[in-house]
Amino acid sequence: MQKIKTGIDAPAVPISYGLVGLIFLVEAALTPANYGRIGLIVVGISFVIGCGLFLRTSLIGKALIWTKLLDEAGVLPTDQALDLGCGHGAILYRVAERLTLPGTVTGVDLWHSRDQSKNSLAATQTNLNRWGISDRTNLITADMATLPLPPAKYDLVTASFALHNVKPTKRREQALREAVRVLKPGGKLLIVDTGHNRKEYQQVLTAMDCCIVQARGLGIDGWWSGPWMPSYMIWAVKK
Repeated sequence: MQKIKTGIDAPAVPISYGLVGLIFLVEAALTPANYGRIGLIVVGISFVIGCGLFLRTSLIGKALIWTKLLDEAGVLPTDQALDLGCGHGAILYRVAERLTLPGTVTGVDLWHSRDQSKNSLAATQTNLNRWGISDRTNLITADMATLPLPPAKYDLVTASFALHNVKPTKRREQALREAVRVLKPGGKLLIVDTGHNRKEYQQVLTAMDCCIVQARGLGIDGWWSGPWMPSYMIWAVKK
């Protein structure tokens, strides 16, 4: 597997953590002893560590999570796959490397740079060309809550830290229903996300007659600044 480079998720967040940490550490350096210096140092270091953990999850942890998950779930060489909120194409690559034509994977995104730094259709297409997978990949500009795709088309649908960005709740649930709609019977839906939506996703999927194969936390590989901002995965199958 070649090393791939993608953007940083929600880049404003680690920048903010790093700057706040630096401000506290500078303040600690300028504060006389016995005037709360230790507290300033602790807070500053905590924010710097949070920045580091966020960047680790974005740049390393996600890759480890998805490599393991795709190995566990299995991808057939001729599968038709769809990645929701594909960004720079990291999951497209990890699915496409398991495919041979006529197997293909399609990426859907609205290309918002606030969700991933330097995100654009052109940048992702350049990545797909450079990685040598353009023959097995397609890109579509579309809203995942209103997919311009036929029902029961895909064997596999993936969503990597994308669904929680869909707001409000009703629209996010609609995006999840769309993901199930385009799945073939027996098709797999793999969700990796963060936030407090895990039960919401499972309730929607169960109501749509999907079988939840696995639902679990992802440990330090999915920590967005610390254990108080964890990630989880849901593996569901459409009946």
